[in-house]
Amino acid sequence: MKKIIKKYVKSIVIVGILLLTCDFLSAIPPYIVKQVVDIDFTREDIIQTILFYIFIYTSIHLGRLIFKYIRDVAINKTICKILRDIRKTLFDKILNFKMITFNKYNSSELYTRLTSDVDNLFDLFFGFLYNILSNILYIIFMIVMMFVANINLAVIGGITVIFISIIVYKFTKVVGNLDNEILKKRDREHKEFSELYNKSKLTYLFKLQNKNINKMNDLFYSELKIRRKYIFIHHFPYWIIAMIQAIGIYAIIYYALNINVAISLGSIYLVLYYTKECKTPLEEICNQLEELQTCINSYKRIKVLLNETEEENIESGDYIENLNRRY
Repeated sequence: MKKIIKKYVKSIVIVGILLLTCDFLSAIPPYIVKQVVDIDFTREDIIQTILFYIFIYTSIHLGRLIFKYIRDVAINKTICKILRDIRKTLFDKILNFKMITFNKYNSSELYTRLTSDVDNLFDLFFGFLYNILSNILYIIFMIVMMFVANINLAVIGGITVIFISIIVYKFTKVVGNLDNEILKKRDREHKEFSELYNKSKLTYLFKLQNKNINKMNDLFYSELKIRRKYIFIHHFPYWIIAMIQAIGIYAIIYYALNINVAISLGSIYLVLYYTKECKTPLEEICNQLEELQTCINSYKRIKVLLNETEEENIESGDYIENLNRRY
């Protein structure tokens, strides 16, 4: 797997630069609005100044759209090439398994590795590059811009973001463990269903229909209980995040109105905007991390197959003429 990824190091670096550029351009427009809010409207060249900021604001948005398009194309091309090589390598590896290695896996497992698990790798690479890494960079740029606006307000906003990040991390870890349990249950269901299907004649011969139905129902109900717990924990942190964010916004406004030092309206707007805006990328990271756990499990299962060391040695067999002569 590492050898395949190393082939595309240059493409990955280019994608990283494009991500950095897009996230930087995404964080700049609110700062332009802050500059407009803080303009002295009594100055003589007010019209020219406003037109200048409008031009800068429009240019940044246009540049962000262009870089975003280039970034999306580069990410998709790179990931598709990586997955093509992984699928080909995995297929060649399976074809060269010894029979003793084939006995470790049933047909449904191998089929799942070649199809859905490889497809999950697309979500792994695309989700990590496009969502998690991009949102992390976006949050970093927003925090930097808050400190540029006002250090004291930025500290309050930064503490709010840190508390939200901790909650997101804790709940995501719990949800990830539940997701792993769900995957194990699903693999068990696939295995049992495959065996029952292949032995359908025996089922009718010995009248095992009810027994097999109850067996599968028990597996389904076991997965359902875990999924109920998963759904509850998945939605539980959002109201906590909203409450912490509201407290942070209140603290910023209270500090700005009660401090003796004058703080510009644009700085207050900028810190409030970024503090509120941080919620969206953090929630996206939370959702993506939950899905990423499934993709990581698929990656581990594919890696197990690729690390199988027993390969078929065709030359170690016997000629059919010798077998005819012997038997």
